[in-house]
Amino acid sequence: MQRINLWPNPKFDPTGFHVVKKGGDISKYMTGGTLANTRGEYIDLPFACEVGVEYVCTCRIVSNNTTNKSIGIFFDGTVKYPSAQTVGKYTIRFTPTANDTRLAIPAGMAISELSVEAADTYDAALGGGGLPGFFSGDTMPRD
Repeated sequence: MQRINLWPNPKFDPTGFHVVKKGGDISKYMTGGTLANTRGEYIDLPFACEVGVEYVCTCRIVSNNTTNKSIGIFFDGTVKYPSAQTVGKYTIRFTPTANDTRLAIPAGMAISELSVEAADTYDAALGGGGLPGFFSGDTMPRD
C-alpha cells in the first residue's frame, strides 16, 4: 500500500495549504518548517479521515510554553493525547467515530514534521509485515 500523508502541508510551507478547520489562514504562524501557535486560542488542523479506520498521527513538538493546555486529536467529543507534552517526537493512534477529526495545537506550542496516515500503511512501513516499501514501490518521500 502507498503511504499517504493526510495533512497536505507537512513542511509547513506558508505558500502551501494553510487553512484551519473553520477556514482561517494560518500561514503567518509557519516559518522554517514549523507551525508556532502564537495566537490566543487553539489552531485546529483538519484531516480527511474515514470513520472507523485506524490512523497514526506523528509530529515533533519543537517547543512548549503552554500552561495547562495539551496538543491532541479531537473527533466527536473524544480526545487522544500523545504520551507526553514535552519537546520530542510523538505518535498518536486513533480511530475516529465522526468526520470532524482535527489536531488541536494550543497557543504557546510549536510543532514540525506532521504526518497523519492510515495505520496499516504506517505499520507496514515500520516492518509490520511483507517486504519493505522500496521493493514494492510503496514509499512515502521523507526529508
